[in-house]
Amino acid sequence: MRKLFLFLLLVSLVFFPTSAEAQGVAKIAELNIQLWPEYDHPDMLVMYSFTLTEDSPLPTEIQLRIPANANLNAVAKVEAGTLMNVPYDAPVKDGDWVVITLVIDDISNYRIEYYVPMEKSGNTHKASFLWQSNYAVETFSFQVQQPPSATNLVSTPSFENAVLAVDGLTYHDISINGLAAGDDFNFEFSYDKDNDDLSVSSMPVEVGGTTPNTGTSSGDSFSLGESFSLPMLLVGVGVLLIVGGMLYFFLAGRSNEPKQGRKRHKPSTAAAGGNTYCHECGSRAGSGDKFCKACGAKLRV
Repeated sequence: MRKLFLFLLLVSLVFFPTSAEAQGVAKIAELNIQLWPEYDHPDMLVMYSFTLTEDSPLPTEIQLRIPANANLNAVAKVEAGTLMNVPYDAPVKDGDWVVITLVIDDISNYRIEYYVPMEKSGNTHKASFLWQSNYAVETFSFQVQQPPSATNLVSTPSFENAVLAVDGLTYHDISINGLAAGDDFNFEFSYDKDNDDLSVSSMPVEVGGTTPNTGTSSGDSFSLGESFSLPMLLVGVGVLLIVGGMLYFFLAGRSNEPKQGRKRHKPSTAAAGGNTYCHECGSRAGSGDKFCKACGAKLRV
């Protein structure tokens, strides 16, 4: 009986997937990689933006590689149009790579950003990129931002098209139908540039003090109107509270003062010493008088 049970268990392990395998492995639905050389730093800014497929098991642990000489800038996801930092494990060195591990619990757009050095020889600037991953990619797009003063831009593989964006910079695109799990993507490019100017310095500044989006996870947006109105509003509220407090204490103090109204004196019918006075006109009457000699009113004896 025990041998039969062990035999059935072995058959189930061989021919039936485990629970993790039954759920499937994570796959990347869309992957967009952007290279921005000499954008806001003499190095090249590299950005991975990716979204998992809807049938990927969640939550799932994702491991992505970046070059060992890279300077990690952000690990984040997009929430309501804003990049929010997400937790990730400490990077682990693996040869020429560093492995970034993070847990993905929803179908959101995630992003990894880092800087890598560029090779410069005279006026020639070069850079290369290699994508290595164990995840299949359904849609893969690749984009390079050209510095404004760069010329003779060439790449391998060649760019498919170039677009002049509203920020005044030219973007070169390559689209790939997809990548199988374990497939590599190699890319090299070079251009001529006789200065060390950064691309961000040539971008126009919008009216109101805002600057174009740098693509990095900088946090909340900022505008001159917000920085001016909030302090002024707080000062105004403070002044109103002070004035209101002073007015309250002033009125409360007056209400506590004793009221000194006009006293009304009633003429009395008798006074000290037994004298009698008329209650109508106040004239003094004799001790035996029943009527006032002045007004004729009956006295109150």
